[in-house]
Amino acid sequence: MNDLNDLIKKVQLGDEIAFKQLTLLIENDLYRVAKTRLNNDDDIKDAIQNTMLITYKNAKRIRNIEYFKTWMIHVLINECNKIYNSNKKNSELYNKVITDIDFNTFDNSIQDAQDQMNFDSLIKKLNYDEKIVITLYYNSQFSCKQISEILKINVNTVKSRLTRGKNKLKKYYEEVNYNGA
Repeated sequence: MNDLNDLIKKVQLGDEIAFKQLTLLIENDLYRVAKTRLNNDDDIKDAIQNTMLITYKNAKRIRNIEYFKTWMIHVLINECNKIYNSNKKNSELYNKVITDIDFNTFDNSIQDAQDQMNFDSLIKKLNYDEKIVITLYYNSQFSCKQISEILKINVNTVKSRLTRGKNKLKKYYEEVNYNGA
């Protein structure tokens, strides 16, 4: 525990190397805490990264270093809640959009699927960002530029999410057809 306290004191003085060492010591704890609230590994990593930034920037404010780890976990829980609530709102938006979509126009590889349930189960495996871009592009026939305006993100981000989502769907589709055959 003494080593941890020494690291925390160095972190409070702005020592980046000490902060990296400290995070290595507690990263498993942070991951386990984040995993209880979030299911997506990308979201977990985002929550931990945000926590790291916040705690590094505000480390000097902690007066009692014995509570540093507790405070860090408290910050992590807050970040997880922000991401969880954001995902919940995004999911509600996605569900609203998805109810008006005809999935029969998606793509030739998906049209070959045994039934609509296959596609629904495949698309649920994507994260929200990939789902909404795939849906807007293929089913609502929006261009990448239009999607970038709708979602207020860079057009290249739309293209990368579209490519990543298509690749995941193709992989999931092949797994379903391979295992189901």
